[in-house]
Amino acid sequence: MKNNYAPQEPAAPIGFGSAPPQPEPWANPHAGYAPQSHLGFPPQPQSGYQQTRFAPQQGYPQPGYPQHGYPPQYYGEPPGYGSSPPPPPPHPHQPQPQVVVVTNTGWYSRNQRNKPQSNAVGGAGLIFVSGGMNIAWSIGFHGRLYFKASQHNFLAWFIGGIIGAFVSCLLTNKVPKKFILIFSSILVMIGGIILASTRHNGSATLASSYLDGIGNGLIFAPFLALAGEVSVPYMRGLISASIEQMCLGLGIFLQIIYTSAWSDSKYSSFNSENLKGVLSIIYGLLALIIGSLLCIESPVIMLADNNEQGALDALRRLQRPYTLTNETFEQLAEHKRYLAQNKDMSVGQSVCQAIPSFIRVVFLRVLNVLSISGFVVSSFSFFFVNEYGFGDYYGWYCGFAVSRWMGNFIATFCMESAGRKKPTLLGLLVCGVLAFVMAAQYNIFTYNTGNAIMLLVFQFFAGVAFTATSPYLSEAYPLGVKQHFIAFTFMVEMLVFIVIGVCDWSRHGGAIYFYALGGLYIFGFVLSIFVLPETRRMTLREAQDKFNGFISQGF
Repeated sequence: MKNNYAPQEPAAPIGFGSAPPQPEPWANPHAGYAPQSHLGFPPQPQSGYQQTRFAPQQGYPQPGYPQHGYPPQYYGEPPGYGSSPPPPPPHPHQPQPQVVVVTNTGWYSRNQRNKPQSNAVGGAGLIFVSGGMNIAWSIGFHGRLYFKASQHNFLAWFIGGIIGAFVSCLLTNKVPKKFILIFSSILVMIGGIILASTRHNGSATLASSYLDGIGNGLIFAPFLALAGEVSVPYMRGLISASIEQMCLGLGIFLQIIYTSAWSDSKYSSFNSENLKGVLSIIYGLLALIIGSLLCIESPVIMLADNNEQGALDALRRLQRPYTLTNETFEQLAEHKRYLAQNKDMSVGQSVCQAIPSFIRVVFLRVLNVLSISGFVVSSFSFFFVNEYGFGDYYGWYCGFAVSRWMGNFIATFCMESAGRKKPTLLGLLVCGVLAFVMAAQYNIFTYNTGNAIMLLVFQFFAGVAFTATSPYLSEAYPLGVKQHFIAFTFMVEMLVFIVIGVCDWSRHGGAIYFYALGGLYIFGFVLSIFVLPETRRMTLREAQDKFNGFISQGF
């Protein structure tokens, strides 16, 4: 029986049997167009015969067709959640920098990693060894001279140093430092050749002193500035102190040791002056080789000349291994900040900021000169001489040399642990007390062993006190006037040497000298507590800020 309530099938349209039924025009006003969404919602599927027999039917999944339904659910973090997008592929023709994370380990590893920094300025250290020998010779540590030596002979090296420092001011950032070092090495070698090839010739000794002094003055300011700019903050104190104060002390040590042990005669074919010339030739030659091969220019100056790629390459070669590391890029960024800070200052502002630093540093450097002047050497000989003459002067002189250099040596390797300020204060206090004691019993006319021993201790603590002046010079002054003020400091030192050199020593004058020395050292100790900054392991920018103004109480 036919069910009258069953839904009736609509009549098929005329035409092909497979054609879908034609909708009424009034029922679909958008006939012939894609289905329109309503209010941003996706179009809903139409019911009826608009679904052709080729489309999958609603309901159970059909094989061979994509499944409809909700998107896949993840219980937890979906894949790739929180991760950075993959880096773009490297350009086939552009080398990619190798980034290595550098970690600070022991002191030996740090020293080996930063060895190229000390090598870059190591040639200047050899020149300073020759300079230390000439300083010791000029203040009285020399063998028996068989020529008529005038006061000019003993002052020539200091005059030459002033000439060289003045010329270096004119060459600031105009001539590469490598060329300055090569020229200075040649001057030192020529002076050594003159001295080694002559005997008992006052004119040759004078010419040699001038050449060596000019060579030392030429490299003093450029290479102390370079030592501060090529070294990392935790190595600057060690590198700058080792190439200047420790090398000058080493030269003084060598000059005292070999001249005290040398037995000269007028007819000797090879005397102590000839040996001094040979050593100068060796120092000059080694400095020439090291400077030509290992000297690296300042990355700060390269950045100032808009040579960023050259600065990056210099920083890469200043640390082992010679690859670009995270630390390399951090140093480049810090040098840019340091350069930007100094570019904002005019010349007048730089000079005004440098004057307080100049007063503090030059005061310490003058005290250093007073601790090893000709008056000190004459007083030392007066302390241990007895009625039989000098006696065992060789042992006393060797003690003087060892004491002075050991103070420099120990303080150099404490620059990044104990810092700059604390060794300076300790040395000033001890030297001031000892100077007063020696002055009080200066005029004892017998064999004064006590004063001689105290003077040895004085020399040790003087070496401790003034080693920090080298890193101070490398970081105290603004970049625009840094080399000029370093050169001015050196010229003031040489002038003090000259002033003391033209004065005649006497017993009464020696006692007054040590009283004045003790007063200056105690005054310097009290003053340094309030005005001397501590710049251990600071960047050049931070150290320069520490020197702003006069008051700096930090330890």
